[in-house]
Order: sequence, then C-alpha cells, then structure tokens
Amino acid sequence: MEKRVIEYAGIPVGISVPDGDRVKFIAVKFPVIDLDGGTYRNIVELQLAIHDHMKKNGGDGQAMFSHAANALSGSPARKAFNAA
Repeated sequence: MEKRVIEYAGIPVGISVPDGDRVKFIAVKFPVIDLDGGTYRNIVELQLAIHDHMKKNGGDGQAMFSHAANALSGSPARKAFNAA
C-alpha cells in the first residue's frame, strides 16, 4: 500500500496512508472532517464511507463540490482516487 490523494467530485479531500494492513484517512477538507483518523480495510471501503458521509450531510459544505462533480476528470497519471 502507498499514500494516495483521495478526491470527492474531483476535489482533494484528504489522503490515505498505510496503517498496518489497513488504510488510514487524513482529512484536509471540512466536509469530511468527521472521517479524519478513521481506518478502513481498503480504499474501496474508504470510498464508500466518504460517499455515504457526503450523501448524509448533503447541505454541509457540498456547494464547493457541485461544479466539480459535473466537470471532466483530471489526468489519469495522477495518483489520486476519486471517491465520488
């Protein structure tokens, strides 16, 4: 496992870092701050947690993501994982 940038709707919201055989999430955007420090079995489980969190908290800071969610993705060469 390696460190990865985690994006939601094309906007970086945190990073994942290896934590033993798990993945730890470090949030860098307020809308996902409740997930900061959480550990997950893998990137897919982290992706689902972010997606569910953002869905539940629809009005909490998501305006910044509305435009990005409908925009084209960035370069595939970037080591970023889109959780949207």
